[in-house]
Amino acid sequence: MKVVIEDHLKKLGVTLAYTVVEFENETYSEKIWQELLNPLLQTIEEKDSIERIKDDEAMIATKKVYRALGKDPARFRPSSDSLWRRVIQKKGLYQINSLVDLNNYFSLKYKLPFGSYDAAKIAGEIRLGVGQEGESYSGIGKKAVNIENLMVLIDAAGAFGSPTSDSTRAMISDHTSQGLIVGYLFGGTDAAAMQKDIAVLVESYLKNGKVVEQGIV
Repeated sequence: MKVVIEDHLKKLGVTLAYTVVEFENETYSEKIWQELLNPLLQTIEEKDSIERIKDDEAMIATKKVYRALGKDPARFRPSSDSLWRRVIQKKGLYQINSLVDLNNYFSLKYKLPFGSYDAAKIAGEIRLGVGQEGESYSGIGKKAVNIENLMVLIDAAGAFGSPTSDSTRAMISDHTSQGLIVGYLFGGTDAAAMQKDIAVLVESYLKNGKVVEQGIV
């Protein structure tokens, strides 16, 4: 899989860590919830606060890039911010399917935006670029997502994902058998160590999970 980042985003310190995995998706994985998500959610509810989000180094670095691109991170929150706030406010997480649930665990653990996509619905090279003026796409659970000035993943068919909200085109379904997990990094994270951890968790917690490829760009 070829994944590239536009030069001006590289200069802002943006990195992508991606993992391609083959697996059998499940509507619900008790193992993921009981061993990973529930303990983490409990810890966050008991120990974290909105102030901690504001002071978190990864969150500060993420929002700095948003502002540099002209996107207000208070209106278009990084998914890691939205998830973290939701848990602190004791609203819980939606249970979707095993890959999406594991994706949310990664985001909460590393305090970074993560997206998971159906690799069969992605065409050709993947490029991390910036949405153009007036551009939008159909978002998951939303009629439209304004991606103008927002970092977006782009393939031959156009934009399909972002660190704020993903499109419906490449969304994970119960029938997805090859997934692409993308972590959006903004400096200060040990990407290599994170990728090793992700590989272990993917193969341990996704049914018949097998890492096909990993990369850091």
